[in-house]
Amino acid sequence: MNERKEVPLGIILFLSVIILLDVLFFMYIGNSLLFSYSVYSTFLSFSIDSVVMWIDVVLALLSLTIIPYGFLKRKNSARIFAVVFLTYSLLRILLYIVMTGEKTIGFLFFVLYIVLMLYLFMSSVSQYFGKKTSEIAPVEIIKEYTYGLYTLYTELVHLRNGKNQVIYFFSKRTPRSGTPSALPEGFHVEVSDRSGLPYLKKDKGVYSTPS
Repeated sequence: MNERKEVPLGIILFLSVIILLDVLFFMYIGNSLLFSYSVYSTFLSFSIDSVVMWIDVVLALLSLTIIPYGFLKRKNSARIFAVVFLTYSLLRILLYIVMTGEKTIGFLFFVLYIVLMLYLFMSSVSQYFGKKTSEIAPVEIIKEYTYGLYTLYTELVHLRNGKNQVIYFFSKRTPRSGTPSALPEGFHVEVSDRSGLPYLKKDKGVYSTPS
């Protein structure tokens, strides 16, 4: 259960940057409303500019709650919202550059949003949001079976007749496929006289059940 609480450093840095950006945004909005009457009147009016400003405020408020909470709980919906939020932020910063002509600050924010967006599509982030049931069977409960220098592995194979079958095999090295396994019930180990390799053999009196 402790593995569930571990949050990668990249996720923590991502959340820190998002929260910092939102705090700076609200500081900027608050300062504009207090010291600029034109911004204050626009904010309270019913116009395209006021609608855009309200959208900015609402999205910023939602990002302060949905993104941190959802990321810590590994909810993929929060990741999708973060993508939408960053996409909107990219469009807003492009509009800011076009309207004001300020390229230095606008370009820095544009690059920052791009980096944050690319991070959300990294495989490590996808795996972070995909691990939801890995703690159901703790790793320490599953003990691999070894015979001398060989380790027992299991793999689910697809047969030509369309059925699936679980196979067991021994290997000295880590195979390309298969996972370490405990000795299945009703089997014991024998060694091939010809190759010297260990293999599983069903115990006497144990019959396979039809699948």
